[in-house]
Amino acid sequence: MVSLKFAIAALSALACIGLCCGLGFGQAASVRGSGIANPTAVATNADVGYCFARRRGLDPGLQPPAYLVAQLRVRIAYRNAGTRPIILPLENERTVFVGLKPDGLSIYRERLGLLAPSFKALKELPAGVGPDSPVSPKNDFFTVIPLGGEMEPPRLEEITLPVTGKTPFKGNPDLRGRKLYVRFRFLHRDLAPALKAKLSDRWARIGVLWTGDLTTNTFAIDIPTAPQASPCADAADHTGVKPDQGK
Repeated sequence: MVSLKFAIAALSALACIGLCCGLGFGQAASVRGSGIANPTAVATNADVGYCFARRRGLDPGLQPPAYLVAQLRVRIAYRNAGTRPIILPLENERTVFVGLKPDGLSIYRERLGLLAPSFKALKELPAGVGPDSPVSPKNDFFTVIPLGGEMEPPRLEEITLPVTGKTPFKGNPDLRGRKLYVRFRFLHRDLAPALKAKLSDRWARIGVLWTGDLTTNTFAIDIPTAPQASPCADAADHTGVKPDQGK
């Protein structure tokens, strides 16, 4: 765990340098025409556990052997280095990138089947959100990141990755003893132009309304050659592996 935290801290520092120099993912760019810096998303810590998952099928007697998975719980800090507080819609679509090299990441398909429909721009305020303030009354749709501060509470993202059996990498069915690189991207729900203009005016005394996508730094996970693992608490397969794969 110490080595993982060190790797995240080191890669976070490199990512922040890249952002400041304009070589990152565009997070430090300004909102067009506003002079306001976008927030940044930084993976600051990750807890990793291992367990054996079993694929479910119609006939339990025909199920293949359990396979090893890594369960990640990642803390992601949203930071505001701009000149004004940022009002942020919390609802988002998540994309996970994984790879065996930091510069060779690809999208990890977390679930099979039809893709969930993309968010449509919000035309009206959700129930429970007051027209005069994004956070009063308190709600789960908007938050305010203070000037020079971080979003509270931070994002906590969970993901399950297969380590043995059918992994996301062709020719690499076993990730034990390997270093795995991970990155998150969050596309936050947009607002229709008319609603965004209206709220930007009404909430100007509180902060600047921001919508868009944020990409974290790339962080590394050192997978042990012999991870300590027990059966998963939930044996359902959430890794995007088909029930008949790995036989």
